[in-house]
Amino acid sequence: MDALPHRTCSELLTRRVTIHLAGVGGNGAQMAACLARLDIAMRALGHPSGLHVHAFDPDTVSEANVGRQLYSRADVGAHKALVTITRLNHFYGLDWDASVHPIEQSWRGEHGYVRREADILISCVDTRAARRTMHAYLFSEHRYLYWLDLGNRQHDAQVVLGQPPSAAQPLDAPGRLRCVTERYKELLDDTVPEEDTPSCSVRMSLASQGLFINDVAARYAAQLLYELFSSGGLEMQGVVCNLKTKQSVPIRI
Repeated sequence: MDALPHRTCSELLTRRVTIHLAGVGGNGAQMAACLARLDIAMRALGHPSGLHVHAFDPDTVSEANVGRQLYSRADVGAHKALVTITRLNHFYGLDWDASVHPIEQSWRGEHGYVRREADILISCVDTRAARRTMHAYLFSEHRYLYWLDLGNRQHDAQVVLGQPPSAAQPLDAPGRLRCVTERYKELLDDTVPEEDTPSCSVRMSLASQGLFINDVAARYAAQLLYELFSSGGLEMQGVVCNLKTKQSVPIRI
């Protein structure tokens, strides 16, 4: 274990780990289901308290989401965060939370929301603008130990686990895991056009994002967290994959 390039923050191995999940769409709903399974696995392996997840998403389920995302026709019109977390709570007996507003509003303490600390931010967002907002917040406010980002297009995806700078891990600290916006600096370029055209049908939705790319991205992300808690560290901090070429490449630390 001493040979691992990155060692898990020790405090996360001795208490309940809190996670903020930003976005409960294609990647986010899949990720939430994986986190519920991870919670069970962690406890089985001896972790004292497992996970507590708080999901944030203002969107409601549309017809275009049915089939490609983890939603049914009965869910159309309901809030994604509430549907997903309620199902997981009932199925696994969890006490997780959901909010029907963007996570940025909770950071600002809007609508009477009490700002809460969390250990890990998992971003499953669709736009560069959302990631720029997250970068600005995480690189000025020291509130998360890790930032796990999932992003994808029609056939390819990238998953990156980083450590936002903090007092304990300053920006230039040796061995700090660089965040997605540091590895892919073009995400911070506000002159690059967005690729978030809304889809009004399942067919149009599949033209912009393939049927199983979200599944693959979420599994790789969940595997990173599984290794973080089961092995006490990581050898790689992410992956880039392409379903069309059937290739996956690790992101080395």
